[in-house]
Amino acid sequence: MQFAGFLTFVCLTMAALEARGQPVDFVRDVQPIFEKNCVKCHGPEKQKSGYRLDVKTVALKGGDEHAPNVVPGKSAESPLIRFVAGLDADVKMPPKGDALTAEQVALLRVWIDQGAVWPEGADAKVAGPLDWWSLKPMVKPAMANSIDAFIGAKLAEKGMKPSPEADRRTLIRRVTFDLTGLPPTPEEVDAFLADTDPRAYEKLVERLLASPRYGERWARHWLDVAHYGDSHGYDKDKLRPNAWPYRDYVIRAFNEDKPYARFVQEQLAGDALFPGTEDGIAALGFIAAGPWDFIGHAELAESKLDGKIARLLDRDDMVTNTMNTFCALTVQCARCHNHKFDPVTQRDYYRLQAVFAALDRADKTFDTDPAVARW
Repeated sequence: MQFAGFLTFVCLTMAALEARGQPVDFVRDVQPIFEKNCVKCHGPEKQKSGYRLDVKTVALKGGDEHAPNVVPGKSAESPLIRFVAGLDADVKMPPKGDALTAEQVALLRVWIDQGAVWPEGADAKVAGPLDWWSLKPMVKPAMANSIDAFIGAKLAEKGMKPSPEADRRTLIRRVTFDLTGLPPTPEEVDAFLADTDPRAYEKLVERLLASPRYGERWARHWLDVAHYGDSHGYDKDKLRPNAWPYRDYVIRAFNEDKPYARFVQEQLAGDALFPGTEDGIAALGFIAAGPWDFIGHAELAESKLDGKIARLLDRDDMVTNTMNTFCALTVQCARCHNHKFDPVTQRDYYRLQAVFAALDRADKTFDTDPAVARW
């Protein structure tokens, strides 16, 4: 269809819409056009020219260059119509993909001529950057029952029944594997089966938690979080003969039921907060637990570009592991741009990196005897 013919068709369509005697409904007629064709560039993720068509206040008044883009009652004077109808040789909207149809343009024109009515509460439901379950405070469910109530409700919904209660032999195997990673011995099974004490299960759990095997089993999960390795990784995957004190520190912390706050402090600043202590030094292995580019650090001078890159990546690993572990936030994206979801800006990221900027990975001498350590 030629341009003149398109305009004629728009006018005829407008006349037909106006003849029906019903106002154009924003939610039913207009909002779907915006959502399909416009909000990709003028919505919550992008706001080209400072303009968006998912929020009333900006759509009717905002924009960097042509505000207001919508002039209620005057579609012929509204830049929005000029752009979507192809009346502007320099600006075509949408810039990519199919242009709006004549009927869609006519709908927008009639809507504007009828006063551009945008009901309150009709803005697109867009989640804010902090509107996410993991960033909200925990709320206790409005019920006093145990977690079994949640499971029971879902089973009932699916028409299923719970498994029968485990017998004692099954129970001791499950809890022993869970807490120690090892099966119970035949003697332990027999003793549990013969124990008539009503607290037999509680005593079993307490015995397993007191076992050194408990720390060895559950420390593995923390070592995975810290991406602990006994070698450097990268091209020259050299062994780390002195990495094991950190591994043993984590096992010891679990077995001693170390308070979590102290556990965190020791791993991030043990030498400053708890000088002269074994754990204050060994715990710092957390910062150095990850992969390390031996070539980039040991064989290339820091003055060379590859050496600088290696050190930047090393500091990034320290920041990333610290924030991922203790804050459950992925901050590494902010190394190049403000994070699009987590509330971390590029400025925040480099402030965090500055905390680790003066650090290097190296062996540090310490002693388990505080007096010897001080000496």
